[in-house]
Amino acid sequence: MMELATINTNNGNINVSRMTIETLIHFILRDIKAVVGPRKTVLRDITNQITKGTQDNKENTSQEIRIDIKPDSVIVNLFLVINYGIRIPDLTWEIQAKVKEKLKETAGLEINIINVHIQGIRYPHKYRNRDTLVIPEIFVKIF
Repeated sequence: MMELATINTNNGNINVSRMTIETLIHFILRDIKAVVGPRKTVLRDITNQITKGTQDNKENTSQEIRIDIKPDSVIVNLFLVINYGIRIPDLTWEIQAKVKEKLKETAGLEINIINVHIQGIRYPHKYRNRDTLVIPEIFVKIF
């Protein structure tokens, strides 16, 4: 069953699907230069490969954005990779403000909570060491 966020108006209700909210958030994040992109986890990628074909592809397009729709609230969890050299608190405040503002403007949704999870940092080429591959929470030495 598809979960819908409901907006009550004087003329009736407007229902917005989870996929619509996720798509809007993807477009909002594209406009923020410090954000490299939402992060897909290795476990999710493996799960997608195993279940490929059994699920609708539209369901898998934005798995790094999690939307929790409750009868009286919408909670957004963003799992992001950002560029090196950005002050994280300032960036997260900007992300939260823009997502909240744009979703209110475009869809009429009041988002109660926007949690930003920084899952990784993309370093410029001059800081990358070809001998070591750095993955958040896992360090692998290549010999």
